Amino acid sequence: MTSTLDPDSADLTLLQDRQVAVLGFDSLAAAHALNLRDSGVDVWVGTAPDSRLAGRAEVEGLAVAEPEEAVRRCDIVLVPEMSHGEHAPDVLRSLVAGHTEEGDLVIVTGPSTVREGGLVVPDGVDLAMLRTIGDGHRVREEYLDGRGCPALVAVERDGSGAAWATLTAYAAAMGSLRSGAVVTTIEHEARAMGVAQDRIHVPLQQALESAYEDLVGGGVEPEVAYVALVHDLKTRVDQIYASGFASQHGPAGQARAEASTSRRDAARSAHELEQAGRRVRAMTSWLR
Repeated sequence: MTSTLDPDSADLTLLQDRQVAVLGFDSLAAAHALNLRDSGVDVWVGTAPDSRLAGRAEVEGLAVAEPEEAVRRCDIVLVPEMSHGEHAPDVLRSLVAGHTEEGDLVIVTGPSTVREGGLVVPDGVDLAMLRTIGDGHRVREEYLDGRGCPALVAVERDGSGAAWATLTAYAAAMGSLRSGAVVTTIEHEARAMGVAQDRIHVPLQQALESAYEDLVGGGVEPEVAYVALVHDLKTRVDQIYASGFASQHGPAGQARAEASTSRRDAARSAHELEQAGRRVRAMTSWLR
């Protein structure tokens, strides 16, 4: 049985005397910072004060400090996905190792920061993950509309004994508990993403490129091949994402009553993947 965070157990007073450092100010980091701020949490944006991102944060009324200062002054740190510049793996590892203290909580937005980026927290520092099911723009829009983006949550290290309580409060302040937060582990999320990449995303791209080459090589116009392979695929995937695999059931031209019955039959006999999809769609308000 999949477990979720209980909204009734969220105690936002746990964040009253704490400060959150949000490293960077890309779309997702901005959504975290602004949602937390609007929930009454004291937020600092950690980025170079003379940068374009700092200017955007200051326009929003957020306090900005150098990343080192932001991490030093705060006891909850949101660490973004590692990439380059201020988010390079060695930079983020150094920030966490050198400027967090016992009792602090480091939150990552996905498993790759830990599994691939090698992020390790010092002894006595807690480590958790909150991965929103939605990009930064969606996270912010749903919050402002009084709803929230659901999330996948995990606690990797709980030296303080309070990591789950603090993460639950953080998820509530983000708006995620308005929709739901599924409890998992960083290892499980990393494994799922790896399998998806190796068995779905890469093979799909290879299959599309191969089919395109075959079609164009056989005289089909490139645009016609693209529409059939990519545009129509997106249409089908959008239907599955919004309504499940049962939405693809039944031949075209089927009578409405027959189609309805067939869809119900398909739903009852659906693969477990579809059952999980229904539960996720129930949490995503923009798909309800």
